[in-house]
Amino acid sequence: IKGSDVVINCVQYNWNIDIMRACLIVNAHYIDLGGLFHVTRQQFELHEDFKKAGLTAVLGMGSTPGTMNVMAGYAASKLDTVEEAHAICACGDFTRTQAVIGIPYSLLTVMEEHTMDPWILKDGKLRSVPAGSGKELIPFPEPIGLAEAFYCIHSEPAQFARSFKDKGIKEASFKLSLPKEFEERVRFLADLGFSSEEPIAVGDQEVNPLRTMVNVVNRYLERYDGSRDGELNDSDVLRAVVKGTKDGVEKEIVVESVIRTSEKWGFMAGALDTGVPPSIVAQMICDGRIAERGALAGEQCVPPIPYFKELAKREMPVYCVEKTPLSGNDFDQLHKAMNKPK
Repeated sequence: IKGSDVVINCVQYNWNIDIMRACLIVNAHYIDLGGLFHVTRQQFELHEDFKKAGLTAVLGMGSTPGTMNVMAGYAASKLDTVEEAHAICACGDFTRTQAVIGIPYSLLTVMEEHTMDPWILKDGKLRSVPAGSGKELIPFPEPIGLAEAFYCIHSEPAQFARSFKDKGIKEASFKLSLPKEFEERVRFLADLGFSSEEPIAVGDQEVNPLRTMVNVVNRYLERYDGSRDGELNDSDVLRAVVKGTKDGVEKEIVVESVIRTSEKWGFMAGALDTGVPPSIVAQMICDGRIAERGALAGEQCVPPIPYFKELAKREMPVYCVEKTPLSGNDFDQLHKAMNKPK
């Protein structure tokens, strides 16, 4: 990496801190795709080191964390106070295929997201909740529609708790919705014990269940003949929901992006919305549009509107909807009506 202006780290997140330290040595800016909560919190400890070096480290700058954070930051900028900030990601895959399983991103991360306890911000404090809890049916734009989402370990709650602390944030969470068949297969593997790295005896050797499973799946996909499959057809929805007040009046701001399979490049939505953002942000660092220094989340340093315009050039439009009470200063009457028994 010596001689680089910006390093974009897309390897497994357990390398993040080592690569950040290497960037400090060679005087390079740094971007990654996230640290799955715990590593992200450790990375923030390098804030002063990067700041003193005159360098920027953007922690988590793919789709989510990444674009999701910039959307939440835009919403928060429209409010005087922030009570809640929630990140919701939904994925749908409609490709006609005979494959037993398709992997949208790192299978190691997928397994961790399904088995590690998620962390949320509740009453102003970060706390863990059971893996897979918080299930709810959420309406998303077509073609995904109504889908079940659940709490999932992710960096956003830690980032929002830090970024919106001065505005009084009390609650933050991340929820994920995946295609039903894929979700069932992943949970089946996890329930069988393939998410464990505790060695088991196989004959006279010891085998790591997780690493073995990942290698078997990767080999299957490498050998799979997709010539009879249909064209790639998938969708992601990124949604940031931020609640707070403006001039003493409660507001709820929803910022959303609907991403489809790329018509220009021909790859899937998940690759588009994860791979493009760090490139945009790297260019913004190099041309001076991002001037903040230190270890920062996207909502702390990426200028929202210029960033959203760059996304739109690359088939990723962003929209915003504000909900404001017109008959008072809060949503109390609405919540009372919605929560009244049928």
